[in-house]
Amino acid sequence: MGQYLDRHFVSAFQKVGTFQIVGGVQKQGGNVAAYFCTPQGEVLHALAGPVNGLTFLQESRWAKETYELAQLEEPAPAAMRLFFRRAHLERLQREHFTVVSEKRMPAPEAVTAKYLDQVLAQNRRLGLGSQAQVHLLLLTGAMPKLEHVYRPVFERILNEQVSTNPVAGLALP
Repeated sequence: MGQYLDRHFVSAFQKVGTFQIVGGVQKQGGNVAAYFCTPQGEVLHALAGPVNGLTFLQESRWAKETYELAQLEEPAPAAMRLFFRRAHLERLQREHFTVVSEKRMPAPEAVTAKYLDQVLAQNRRLGLGSQAQVHLLLLTGAMPKLEHVYRPVFERILNEQVSTNPVAGLALP
């Protein structure tokens, strides 16, 4: 898996929540989200919460292969956003049995971070799982900028608070 990720992706890390290190080794609290983005910071796909290695590899392959197919079929930026909207809609319907009308979606360029947060808040009553909520978010936003997505994912889907507090209980060398 590491070789695949090294070959096709650039990895980065950003702490947005807080947690504690207990006894110098055990992490308590916090959560994780992974984002697959274009070089311009547009989110193609995301994973909310920890997943096993096989799932992470399958999802990274889906992001890469869908992006490559979109480049072949719909290389213009606006058309590529609609391609990804349809891809997330298809997965939401096929894997999570949730029907959403694409016709009622706003134009991708009109979607703001506040709007994405409202979509998740309004759809909380549907009882969608984390990954279904990610697909809903990304079909609504259709390749939104990472800065518009990370807070709704972390706070609405993962139920964590974005925090600039340092890690508690971490022993410095």
